[in-house]
Amino acid sequence: MTNKDGPAAKALDLDYALALAIRLHQARELDDAEELYRTILGQYPRFPEALHFLGLLRHQKGDNAQAIRLIEQAIAEAPAYSDAHNNLGNIFNRLEDFEKAADSYSQALELNPDNAAAFNNFGVVLSQLSRIEDAIEAFSKAIALMPGNAEFYRNLGNAYKKQGEFAKCIEAYRKVIGLKPYNAENYENLCAAMCLQGKAEDAIVLVKEWLEHDPANPLALHRLRSYTGEFDLPRASDEYIVQTFDDFADSFDMVLKRLEYKAPFLVSDAVKEIFSQAETGLDILDAGCGTGLCGPLLKPYAKYLAGVDLSAKMLEKAKKRGCYDDLLHAELTECIASYPARCDVIVSADTLVYFGDLQAVCLAAASALVPAGHFVFTLERTEENIAQGFKIQPHGRFGHTEAYVENVLMLAGLAPILLEKVMLRYEGGVPVDGFLVVARKVLNQ
Repeated sequence: MTNKDGPAAKALDLDYALALAIRLHQARELDDAEELYRTILGQYPRFPEALHFLGLLRHQKGDNAQAIRLIEQAIAEAPAYSDAHNNLGNIFNRLEDFEKAADSYSQALELNPDNAAAFNNFGVVLSQLSRIEDAIEAFSKAIALMPGNAEFYRNLGNAYKKQGEFAKCIEAYRKVIGLKPYNAENYENLCAAMCLQGKAEDAIVLVKEWLEHDPANPLALHRLRSYTGEFDLPRASDEYIVQTFDDFADSFDMVLKRLEYKAPFLVSDAVKEIFSQAETGLDILDAGCGTGLCGPLLKPYAKYLAGVDLSAKMLEKAKKRGCYDDLLHAELTECIASYPARCDVIVSADTLVYFGDLQAVCLAAASALVPAGHFVFTLERTEENIAQGFKIQPHGRFGHTEAYVENVLMLAGLAPILLEKVMLRYEGGVPVDGFLVVARKVLNQ
């Protein structure tokens, strides 16, 4: 019989304490779990599992520097600790340090080549590093190990989409829907891929199937209108905007960086052309501010900088930038029309693409601007000869004709002083053509 005070008893106590700490951790009792992890490390300071799990907990609490130190210490004590390498990769991934994340996942997979989740994680960062062929190989290995996982097929489809292999992308997305039917995001992804491949008729059939399962879904309703080219649609619905951009908020900046998104720089450069660097006393309204990408670019000119957006989650991101004096959760046109201040400048970067009829927003801008104030915005353009001057496009945004933009500005009392053809970003590897518009309020308004 083992002496209860001997080494075996101590090992048993350690195992029990670690198991209890992990249970507390899983139950989100983070303070109690941290206290117990630290108690364990007080007695066993080189215990790899406690170092690893405490590192994960510190990451959950937002202390990434300490999290990395603790997990690296766990790996130093146990170099073959595959899960620690994988989770260290997850932290680097969240910090957008993709090279270090890729190295951590690679080491995890050398130690455990049957780790499907690590192959998937590896694929995600390889895709971020534009190593698309390697990413596809990693996702394919993850699927081979776990063929019933819809997320792996979704990521594989995303990689094929980046590569421009839309047929393979569609095949992967169809597998996702087979594994997770009736999920709005999955239908949205497949519809978008069909649109990029030019299969509008197939996309219409799919979106109608989607609506059979979810008749009131604003994404599905908007997609149907965009695929059928509904000519009497004045703008995207508030419900569509909120759902789309609330869902998009966390990845918005990263995705737009990859697409070489130019709209914030275009509008800020236009403001710079109008006003000298020394002129910092402007009242500026960022209409459709999103995550606040325009904020740091406009702040040098602003005495007062406000932003408005319909997506609360986008506004949360904008607030973290610390650029805005006020952030307003409201519909854009209504907010501008009732805005209490008189603006020197109203900017709107890549937001009015969700408006077909621009009359109301231009009238609102004219009423909110000081005499000779400026309205600076971007639009997507169409060269089609359209009687009403705008149309919804298959990707869900509106395109406008040059003649329409000039006319609607003049009718609102805004004189167009710049209507420049520009490239806004890439989509599916193809440039998206648009306008940079600068209009000045007519003095007698």
